[in-house]
Amino acid sequence: MRSFILCVISTVAAVVSAFSYDDLLTAPRRSSGLPNKDGTSAAFTESTYSFTSHAWNASLKLVSLETGDTKEVMADAVDVGDIAWAGIDAHTLLYLNQSSPYTALWSLNTNNGKTKALYSFPGSVSLLKTRVTPTGVRVVVSGWASPDGSLLSPNAPAKPDSGLLYDTIFVRHWDYWLTENRKSVFGLLLSEKDLSSIKEPLTNYLKGLGIESPIMPFPSASDFDLHDDILVVNAKAPDLNPANNTATYFYVLNYTSSNTFDLPLNKAGYGACSSPVFAPNGKKIAGLVQLENGYESDQNIVFVYELAADGTATSTNNVTYGKTFDRSPSSVFWSPHDDNILYLTGEDIGREVLWTLDLKDPSGIPVVLNTTHSIESAEFIERSSAKLLLSNSGIAKSTYFEIFDMKTNSTTLLLDASASVNENQVGEFWFKGSRDVQVHGFIIYPSNFDPSKKYPLAFLIHGGPQSAWTDAWSTRWNPIVWADNGNDGYVVVTINPTGSTSYGKDFTDKIQNAWGLYPYIDLVLGLQYVTKTYSFIDTERMIAAGASYGGYMVNWIQGSALGRVFKALVTHDGVFSTLNQYASEELYFPIHDFGGSFLQNTRGYYKFNPMNRMYHWATPHFIVHNAKDYRLPESEGLLAFNVLQELGVPSKLLHFPDENHWVLKPENSRRWHKEIFEFINHWSGSSSARSTQRWETVLGKTSTAALLDEIAESVRGDGYVTADL
Repeated sequence: MRSFILCVISTVAAVVSAFSYDDLLTAPRRSSGLPNKDGTSAAFTESTYSFTSHAWNASLKLVSLETGDTKEVMADAVDVGDIAWAGIDAHTLLYLNQSSPYTALWSLNTNNGKTKALYSFPGSVSLLKTRVTPTGVRVVVSGWASPDGSLLSPNAPAKPDSGLLYDTIFVRHWDYWLTENRKSVFGLLLSEKDLSSIKEPLTNYLKGLGIESPIMPFPSASDFDLHDDILVVNAKAPDLNPANNTATYFYVLNYTSSNTFDLPLNKAGYGACSSPVFAPNGKKIAGLVQLENGYESDQNIVFVYELAADGTATSTNNVTYGKTFDRSPSSVFWSPHDDNILYLTGEDIGREVLWTLDLKDPSGIPVVLNTTHSIESAEFIERSSAKLLLSNSGIAKSTYFEIFDMKTNSTTLLLDASASVNENQVGEFWFKGSRDVQVHGFIIYPSNFDPSKKYPLAFLIHGGPQSAWTDAWSTRWNPIVWADNGNDGYVVVTINPTGSTSYGKDFTDKIQNAWGLYPYIDLVLGLQYVTKTYSFIDTERMIAAGASYGGYMVNWIQGSALGRVFKALVTHDGVFSTLNQYASEELYFPIHDFGGSFLQNTRGYYKFNPMNRMYHWATPHFIVHNAKDYRLPESEGLLAFNVLQELGVPSKLLHFPDENHWVLKPENSRRWHKEIFEFINHWSGSSSARSTQRWETVLGKTSTAALLDEIAESVRGDGYVTADL
């Protein structure tokens, strides 16, 4: 466990420019690096948004894996989608040209910059993957398939009416309504010699199988992998309704025949699978599986299939972790030359880390490797099985590249971040939480921090709830931007309470049936800790903000005694009434977290409902809710705003009709930051903010027992149920 030493930040004496939200939104955004065949260079894209031209600019670049020098190989790459090396040499790069509704496959010679059109798809595709096989270069992509299995054409005839009729649940997802079209995996085979002749035409590899892949609503190239004659795909379980089930199945398919093989874990009652990947020799498949169906944040377990020559699985090995390993990997990949060595990435104590796992080791315990900040991707450098190209980021720096050396277990910086601030602006702390368990948090300081001064506090609460604040860059909720907001800036605190990921399965699982209990107590105790520990926090000028579950928690806080210690509150796409969780699309989520369906356990939905405490709402409150948010429908924001207005509480509502659960468009994000920051700056600097009382007066006895009494009284007095905690 690490603690932050104040003398470290006191050495930051030079006056530096604050990092504004315009700086964040116009900073170059770098993709992960992709090494070429001989390991001499890696390709990546870099895009920048301009508020002057109101448009994106992008370029395609190479970085030398020996010197770190960069070279621009395409100046105007705004229409470049996914990229992949052809694999036939060290300089032929393939990319998807998205300049029209019909995606085109092009090649680029990175030596001389010459481009060549190779194929025009009859629709829009993405998620490009390639593999050199004995018969040619296999090119695989993903796109929407029409009911007849063909790639959906942008010019498909429109229906005469816009009605959508359903006879089963799961009618919309994230930000789109379901139609008869489904995501699928398409591919073709090009000649290896010149890539210009098509040896196998475009084929929908999933046609007629009744399955959909990649997994929506966040389709990823990690949902399928290629080998010489076969591919493996991860698809939602076709025999289970996706509204109530997380289960997905792996299928091994032959490119040129109708042979399809279910893998043994299919239909075994397990939950979501992910990250299927072939061993280099094609004789094994590794992947991840969650043992509990219906729980999207269950621990991922590594499993390995042995494959026969025809692609059927001959045996399955579920890797049983040692009892001391309770983390949940998010991806898995093989060593290039040893089919007994796997590498895993996943969260560990607020960071995305890299582990190695020896399948021959009877302990079954992955070993964490010595990397920095948080890993975004890891790619082996082909000329050496002992080195990886890491694309990393941190709270204080955007994507940067490092070389990781397996032999020395150390990293060397290759290409620094395009946007960064002083890393001394970020610290960490631990405190005893609600269940006598240590809870972790980050503290972020403004650019020109002076520990002798007093600063307002921005108390940020993450969503999920099974998620975490990590030491990683964000273009949405970026703590550095919040810290540098206002005249002198804010001290920002981000705590990972009970339910957060990266601290073990038990810590994550304990939020079930306890949304307003353990996490709330952790946040109160964490606020008590930081205000007592860091004398530069002005307890008379504190604000709290959160999105999704974080927005739920802000609404829960608004109705509690804690709500009175903040000058202002911000809820982005949050929950006003937990009863309305049943208007969501992925119903397995509330079914798991609230202990059953709404009909089975109605009491569980009432228990920690912010609406039950709405009569206590009094602190100035800013609400954001977007029209295309089908995870938490916009009525949640409207309900909260209407109640605040009727109570006479100073409040504002910001609505984006073209955004979903997140605000992604730069112009909208700029407005989002502007309006929220103006609101919190006004109230945190105003002595007339109503209903705000002294921290010590409101919750001077912030013990776990006292907080349990407060919550119990709140739940008993909600007018709906009598609940035992």
